[in-house]
Amino acid sequence: MRKLFFVTAMLLLSQFGFGQAVNDQAIIPVSVTLNSILRLTVVSGGNIDFVVNTIDQYTSGINSGGGDARYQTNFTVSASQDFDVIIRAEDATFLGQDNAANTMPLDNVGLDLSETGSGVDGTNWDLPTDILPLTNGAQNIVDGVVGAAAGGADKNNFTIHWRLGTGEGTMNPSTLLAQSLTPDRYITNVFLELVPK
Repeated sequence: MRKLFFVTAMLLLSQFGFGQAVNDQAIIPVSVTLNSILRLTVVSGGNIDFVVNTIDQYTSGINSGGGDARYQTNFTVSASQDFDVIIRAEDATFLGQDNAANTMPLDNVGLDLSETGSGVDGTNWDLPTDILPLTNGAQNIVDGVVGAAAGGADKNNFTIHWRLGTGEGTMNPSTLLAQSLTPDRYITNVFLELVPK
């Protein structure tokens, strides 16, 4: 009898032991780190040097239409988020190097932009439609379209077309000759700034 009771007790205990669900869990932390990529690279044309040495250049300017490769700056943008590109001159005027008292208005230099990568103007970003005069105030030259501007250098590849004294767009309408500027070597630094949207 004792054996029967023992076997019955064992059967009941085993039934309760197998019948109860085992509740077990583990926690796995998952993290994602997104590092910001904002890189602007000047590929070519990092030094633009206009040399005016003929009367025709004084009256008509240099690089009208912007087609001369000597007066072009190619730059690329690699960005993990949508962006704008701002341009501005360091000084309020070009400053003479032979005589610091000599100045030349910045708006004698103008620029426009073209895209040379796989991105599309109006779809990925908006580029200026007119020739802009150089100023020391920030001008947005690449206005990224939200949700479409981010990408690599193969997509975001741009060329600035510089010109001097051509009076195009809203540049200074007076010729260099009419301004009667003192002969000197006039310089200013121009900054390109990549700004996340």
